[in-house]
Amino acid sequence: MTGGSAGGRERRTPIGLLRDRGGRSGGLRNRAYWACGVVLVVVLVLAVVLALNRDPGDAARDPASKTLSPAAASTPVFPRTATYVLDQEGLPGIETLARYDIVIIDAEWQNRLPRSFFARLRAANPGMMLLAYVNLIDSMPRTGSPEYWANAYSLWQFTDSTTRNFPPQWVARTAAGEVVHEWRDYPMVNLTDEAPRVNGQIYAEYAAHWVADRIWSTGLWDGVFLDVWGDRIYTADSDAWDIDRDGNDEPASQIYGPGKPLDRGLTIAERVMRQAMPEAILVANGDRAISGDRLNGRVFESFADPRKDPERDELVEWSKYMTAQTEEGLRSPVTGITIDSRGSVAAGSAEDLRRARLFLTATLMQNAWWAPMGEDYGEVAYYDEMDGGGLGRGYLGHALDADPTLEQMTRSSTDGTGSPAPDVFRRDFEHGIAVVNLGDEVQTISLEQPYRHLRGSQDPVVNDGSVVRSVTVPPDDGVILLRTE
Repeated sequence: MTGGSAGGRERRTPIGLLRDRGGRSGGLRNRAYWACGVVLVVVLVLAVVLALNRDPGDAARDPASKTLSPAAASTPVFPRTATYVLDQEGLPGIETLARYDIVIIDAEWQNRLPRSFFARLRAANPGMMLLAYVNLIDSMPRTGSPEYWANAYSLWQFTDSTTRNFPPQWVARTAAGEVVHEWRDYPMVNLTDEAPRVNGQIYAEYAAHWVADRIWSTGLWDGVFLDVWGDRIYTADSDAWDIDRDGNDEPASQIYGPGKPLDRGLTIAERVMRQAMPEAILVANGDRAISGDRLNGRVFESFADPRKDPERDELVEWSKYMTAQTEEGLRSPVTGITIDSRGSVAAGSAEDLRRARLFLTATLMQNAWWAPMGEDYGEVAYYDEMDGGGLGRGYLGHALDADPTLEQMTRSSTDGTGSPAPDVFRRDFEHGIAVVNLGDEVQTISLEQPYRHLRGSQDPVVNDGSVVRSVTVPPDDGVILLRTE
């Protein structure tokens, strides 16, 4: 009963009942106090034991110990994961793709797969962003069947697998008539604003309308990944070519750069797409200048990976990434993506797992999505750190600093987001921290409170679930730790 009286009698507490029992009340009261004290001690001991043996998943589920800013609380949680599958012969299953927050696949799959595939994929991960891979610069000289390559037939105007009506004026050529190639034997097209007009359009306008009308109009995609979309085409097999077909080759210095013909052509295309696709996520691959609220972000291939280029400095590349992610002119939601392939490194080896920790923790210093790939872009990869060894998607929660700049990340800090040691960087999240060492020396970092290593199956030596008050991070390595309180 919960009322103040029962049958006209005052409701009594257990101690009140003891007082009604004459001379026995004092001894019983003392024994009751003693018993309560024992219970209290036992409860405290159990609390300590539970804290010491706390599962890391508990930390990931507890409320944040620090207050989030409104900006931080409105952003997606971390880690953010992606995959970039360019295989034309098959795709991973829905269950595999649904593990990632961003999935990039070739736009041709919109014609090869039933719409039910996309519906089931979204049902498996309702928060996923699905981006169509589109390459508008490498024209196909030949292709397969119109059923399998429907988009190629449309964009490059094939009438059969070896014949096309694509305007030859739009193919990039030297003054001598030699075709320019960016990749293999695929003729490069002229995306500059000085390309000849055909039916009243330059190629950049034609291509942009094609993306809106052919890709975006299907309603299957959240946006488009524009490959080879940079201010300089470094891989072209000719630096000088005749962009305006006047019989003279323009040198690279007159083609590439801010305000130059290629930049102007890309800007025209971006404006057309943005007007026709205001809600689309548009990300560019390459060193595309960001301006005008047109692009949502860039894709960083082989991010911070010195194996791809001995001259590459991962600290310099990471600094560029940090700066690029906070540039003015990016459209919201800002959507950067870093991509790293395992290449020839043995899958599951110590080197493979170290590289994964490096790339993911370096990415976590800002807000991009990390896409680990296997030997090539046809093989997906997944690591313990991506879901905390089974804790689940977004197990780190929100970032406590929603959008850190390079300046903020490199300032000295011993107990939060910043730099706790030379070339070592840390970022704090609701349920843990990420630390990356981009330097050449082993660094041991003291922690302001106990943190717990992940408990993983791939690398139980590093992810052993132990509680630590300091952590040693080798060069070109990183670690994710969970809060214990």
